[in-house]
Amino acid sequence: DELDETTCVWDSHVIRPSKNDRVPSGRPKVMYMFPELYTTEDCVSPVEGADAQLCRSNCTFRPAVPCDTDIYNICNLLMMESQLNLPADSYQALDLYLDLRNTIRSSL
Repeated sequence: DELDETTCVWDSHVIRPSKNDRVPSGRPKVMYMFPELYTTEDCVSPVEGADAQLCRSNCTFRPAVPCDTDIYNICNLLMMESQLNLPADSYQALDLYLDLRNTIRSSL
């Protein structure tokens, strides 16, 4: 949600004209979508499916469970027992982390 909000804010502002005549000005999203309006070129390069698959096979993706599976399961149980919700922002995430950490440490 925060990233979407940041994108909306970023795309709603206007890049001011510069003394450098090689630097275009305007709304970022419009500049990206219609480069020909700003006498620039679209630098997107098409990629073959085989090349994209090769890149995927050489990448290490994050697992669905972000930590040790046992700790993850314990945290989910504690959240259900305490009726805690998933955080909506980074501050709530920190509060949840501290609460779960203290609860786990006190039960050791």
